[in-house]
Amino acid sequence: MSVYEQLQRRIVDDVQALQILKKRRWLVWPMERVVKEEDIGRCCYLAEEWLGPTELQVLKERVGLNDKQWKRYKARLAAQ
Repeated sequence: MSVYEQLQRRIVDDVQALQILKKRRWLVWPMERVVKEEDIGRCCYLAEEWLGPTELQVLKERVGLNDKQWKRYKARLAAQ
């Protein structure tokens, strides 16, 4: 499995998990949500480091994140 495929799979899994948590109206441990958001942020940083601009844009589109969301996840990780 390529780096691109691994990052895509991990981001998609985490975004889906966050959507499920949101449907539950966040009635879960807050740390679970924080951990997922931080993991997405790490994947965003890794993607920018390992992928070219074209691959990066395609990845963002495939995982369903716009630039604002992408930066928000990175900022969550950087805030620590």
